[in-house]
Amino acid sequence: MAGLSAPAKVLVVGSVNGRLAEFFAKVKKLDAKYGPFSVLLITGNLLSKTFDDDDVAQAEVESLLKNELSVPIMTYVVVGDRRLPQRLYDRAALKSGEVCSNMVLLSGQGVLQTSEGIKIAYIGGKHGSQALAEPDDAEEDQNHNGDSSVAEDAVDPAPQPDAPATVSFDAAAITDLVTQVAAENEKALLKTQAQPSVDVLLTYDWPYAVESTDSHSSANSAPLAMHSACNKVSFLSASIMPRYHFAASEGVFYERLPWKYSDRIKVGRGQEAVAHFTRFIGLGSVNESEREKERWFYAMNVSPLSYASQGKAATGDTPKNCTANPLYRFGRLGSALDSNNIGKALAGMDSANGSDARDADRGRRAPPPLSYVCRCCEQPGHWIQDCPTKGQNKRPRVDGAPPAGYICHGCQKSGHWRADCPSSAPDSTSAADMHAKCWFCLANPDVDQNLMAAIGDEAYVAMSKGALVAGGSGKADGEFRAHKSPIPGGGHVLIVPIVHTDSLRRAREADNESDKNLCAEVDRWTEAITSLFAEFGCVPLTFETCRCLPHVHTLVQMIPIPQAKAGSVRPVLEDMCKADGLSVGPNYPPGANDGYLSITDPADGSHLIMPIPRTSRSFNLQFGRKLAANILGVPEREDWKKCVVSEAAEAAERDRFIAAFAKYDFTRAG
Repeated sequence: MAGLSAPAKVLVVGSVNGRLAEFFAKVKKLDAKYGPFSVLLITGNLLSKTFDDDDVAQAEVESLLKNELSVPIMTYVVVGDRRLPQRLYDRAALKSGEVCSNMVLLSGQGVLQTSEGIKIAYIGGKHGSQALAEPDDAEEDQNHNGDSSVAEDAVDPAPQPDAPATVSFDAAAITDLVTQVAAENEKALLKTQAQPSVDVLLTYDWPYAVESTDSHSSANSAPLAMHSACNKVSFLSASIMPRYHFAASEGVFYERLPWKYSDRIKVGRGQEAVAHFTRFIGLGSVNESEREKERWFYAMNVSPLSYASQGKAATGDTPKNCTANPLYRFGRLGSALDSNNIGKALAGMDSANGSDARDADRGRRAPPPLSYVCRCCEQPGHWIQDCPTKGQNKRPRVDGAPPAGYICHGCQKSGHWRADCPSSAPDSTSAADMHAKCWFCLANPDVDQNLMAAIGDEAYVAMSKGALVAGGSGKADGEFRAHKSPIPGGGHVLIVPIVHTDSLRRAREADNESDKNLCAEVDRWTEAITSLFAEFGCVPLTFETCRCLPHVHTLVQMIPIPQAKAGSVRPVLEDMCKADGLSVGPNYPPGANDGYLSITDPADGSHLIMPIPRTSRSFNLQFGRKLAANILGVPEREDWKKCVVSEAAEAAERDRFIAAFAKYDFTRAG
């Protein structure tokens, strides 16, 4: 069995910002003190903003091209957001990337492997929507880069005489790089069974949300006022799962605690699953730093994955300080990226991650500064609106007894806060563990990303697994043929709270801002989907099957039915109830812990409530689906398990629905 090679010493730096002779002199000192280093990686801007007006800087570039400027270590340069002089690109094009002795320019995006076996994925520039953002007010200006001189094309095209000086990349560049990494992973599988295969990811942009779940950042990390962050880079990092990820756009040093991927990740061919983790490091600038003495370099020993034994990512165990994956909602394949799942990964790039244009418009999606602490859970890393404990009412209370009328969500009694509930067993499964196993919680790395259609601030929309109806003609005639709906993609969708919620009834009756926001967004999604259905001559059969159990994640299902059948919902429902000895009425059951089936009558918008007592063991939890199947005349499709299709078919239906729903999706920009 092959063992790991000797670790290679690697030095990584952020933006150099010119003064190359001075910079390489500093590198030489670092090499003498911490080296010797095998490789130097530059993941920011090589030259300064004032290069065109700086005679010294221009002379240094000429010296570089003539090999008169000494480069002490084999150096790979990723282009930042500032375009380099054309003569550097010309030289690199002639000599397979080589600019001078010991320096290679990594233009655009790609994957390379050094002579030491270190596999590096890279993409330069800023994402187009980040670079093109133009803040309208002071608040947005604090969260976005307002540079309006950005090219709209892909990374580093050949510049025209009047081309802007800023480099950007688009989603096509990300797709290309993800595709390249998938191919590299498959090569690694055949040679060494080591997957994932990327040791280092170099980007200029920081990944959005990288600070979330990091409650104990490095002591060397300075408080950060985030200017920009990119969803597409988050998707890239989450999909290719590098051992190290470096970025330089913020110009500050931040060493994040490592994060672990699912224990169930499949690594190698026929091997047992092993833990895989990523370390993210943001780097300061050598010159022009916003803070004095900002750390701009990072030294490390890398044991290349290409030499790893049986796919093991490290010689030792997973670091004890690993956190949850902060990028969980940007990529949850559950296995290494390859040709079998690349379609699933790429399909989720926009629908699950939100769009960067949306981020720029809302000014809300950028991560908070590291100094910000959420008042709900007393932890940094996320805004209070995005708090994962929102709605659980578990924040320690220091302001005395709760107000009159407050009911503890744990025992349904008054007189104490939920955090002080005497019925809470200290050895019970934690909320975090429970939610990590919930099929609908985004905290679960195994949530089926293939079904995601849209995601908001409080709830997301997903296609139903084993949908009752499939996409039909797509014509706005409201005509159903067998189980084929006129809605593109079929239209059987779920509206799911992002934060684990066991009952929308409780959320609607609660008197707190987070529950109000959740219910408002659920209603907004319902209205948007209803509008789409109306375009095709349909109305929704909307229902929530709630068991009021803390481990069960509630959701709303919407199934299209013909407009002409809207009046048949109530009589068909009453007949089914009579046959099963059930009752239906306008009111929720009196017991706060009793479950219920809530159906919205499309004929008049009224709510029809069927109690589900906690003691009932015979109630059909698919009753709402059975009701829709009877109305549509397809009783054979009552069981969702008999309607499951392939992931490729699911993705095709999802994409058709997303395209039709786009004009009603309020999360989309413009």
